[in-house]
Amino acid sequence: MGWLLLLTGMFWLWKRSLYSQTFYLLLALPCLLVLVSRSRFFSLLIRQPLFIAIALFSGYMLITLIWSETSAGIGSLIKRPFYIALLLFSAGLIVLQDERKLEQILSVAGLIAVLSAACSLAYFLFEFWFGSRQQRLPGYGVLLNPLLTSHIYGAFASYWLARWFLTERNQNSIAIVCLVILGVLLVATGSRTPFLGLGMALTWLAITNNFRRALLGSSAAILLVLTQYWMSSMMQTWAGVSYRPAIWMEAIRQIGNHPWIGNGYGAPMTITVHGLGFSLADPHNIELGVAYAGGMIGLALWAGIYACALGFAWRYRREKNVLIASTWLVFGLGAGLTEGSAFMPRLKEHWFLIWIPMALLYAQWLLKDKAVINMRSPASF
Repeated sequence: MGWLLLLTGMFWLWKRSLYSQTFYLLLALPCLLVLVSRSRFFSLLIRQPLFIAIALFSGYMLITLIWSETSAGIGSLIKRPFYIALLLFSAGLIVLQDERKLEQILSVAGLIAVLSAACSLAYFLFEFWFGSRQQRLPGYGVLLNPLLTSHIYGAFASYWLARWFLTERNQNSIAIVCLVILGVLLVATGSRTPFLGLGMALTWLAITNNFRRALLGSSAAILLVLTQYWMSSMMQTWAGVSYRPAIWMEAIRQIGNHPWIGNGYGAPMTITVHGLGFSLADPHNIELGVAYAGGMIGLALWAGIYACALGFAWRYRREKNVLIASTWLVFGLGAGLTEGSAFMPRLKEHWFLIWIPMALLYAQWLLKDKAVINMRSPASF
């Protein structure tokens, strides 16, 4: 239940505080109680290479708090990797009991996401024609920002994209309908970030699975992008490439002040770009955010996490659940190239780009552990 609410709560819980509370009460706390009462599972959960890579990165980032000039509470920053670890462990505990459960949760969440997208689109079009005539779909409830809204729905679009690739041609009508609804909503948000992520996800699927179907998917994606550009030119909502190159160059200049160890986890950042008219608090690139906070050491550890995850995904690319999780992860990696810097944030939309797909891959890796295979039985629980 905690995982289902984590995946879908932003669609129907109308307070962000309530969304966080459901995570603590229905996922983090139960996971912690299981680990305390079934301590033999803990050694299995922490021995996985992906968790070790994440733990090394998190440990280094916590060390950087020594020289960080962060204005955020130290306690809040320390708790974030702890909650991420519980997210991974919870996915692992679910598949230890029954690997089909996590797959079923994802399927239900994917359908809820599509239903939410359809309702949001209908309301947006009604408002556009009869109400405020706002030019971009902002999202509703907890989702009140077009860019962050595109993260959530784009993540589920990558899920249905992988499902489409894995379904027989005569049985994939559901996945196609879901992709169309989510694709139209992404166009309505006016955000280009998810299309970069979906383009990378398509490339990953083409390399690992089905090149012919990737060509068809690419054609559909190109059509959506062209539609979005046409709409944006009509609405005049974008300015060039949103100053991204200038923002990145300024971020790289600031990273050069402390290139090896960084400015520290949580250190504030201010970027001023000529012609923008206001200052920014992040480099609009998650990897640059990692480099700013942790320097080249932190960036190398961050790259190690992805190398570990995608290396495993490549080895088991023929397995359905591995391919779905890795496609989602590649989407998040692509989307994060042009947005934000929240690499280890509190519970929010960025988890859908990084830590949720990472937890899904971690759970699949756990199933390949010989010790886990030998001990898995109903009696173990």
